[in-house]
Amino acid sequence: MRAIAFAFVLLAGCTADRDGDDDGGGRDAAGAEVANRLSAMSIEPGLWETTSAITDVSAPHLPYDLRRRMIGPRPSARGCIAAGQAARFIAGRACSYSGVAMDAGRLGGTMTCPDPALPRPTIATIEGNYGPRRYDFTMRMETAMPDGAAMILDISGRGRRIGDCPAAAREGGRK
Repeated sequence: MRAIAFAFVLLAGCTADRDGDDDGGGRDAAGAEVANRLSAMSIEPGLWETTSAITDVSAPHLPYDLRRRMIGPRPSARGCIAAGQAARFIAGRACSYSGVAMDAGRLGGTMTCPDPALPRPTIATIEGNYGPRRYDFTMRMETAMPDGAAMILDISGRGRRIGDCPAAAREGGRK
């Protein structure tokens, strides 16, 4: 479920047009504002499958063997998503969003998330495609290491609706 929630957080950061009209396109936005825009987004509820892979990693003094182990696909995840679930997930986040765009099946934007345990915020820039039953993206994420150096991860991912949720999940149970 975390992979699905993460993917929708990425989509949530990209819910405005680039056309510069009064819908908020191209300006900074807070999590609550992005969640409000996300609630109007047409994502089909149901059982979703997500896959992702780290395609590159760089950081000062990163041992080659560790870098090699980090690169590659991650296990796929399946989980049920309700229509309003993504908006509830993002609303409590302290992230800010800039350059956000979601128009004609394309998405893009930057999400900046502070972490008091780190010397600077994590910054994720995303580009991709979306639809009510699928999405795919590439993302570059820069995060601070405890010593203040930056680690940069290039990530690709995709998600797709694969069916209806099992009855137990629709009724609030766990599956």
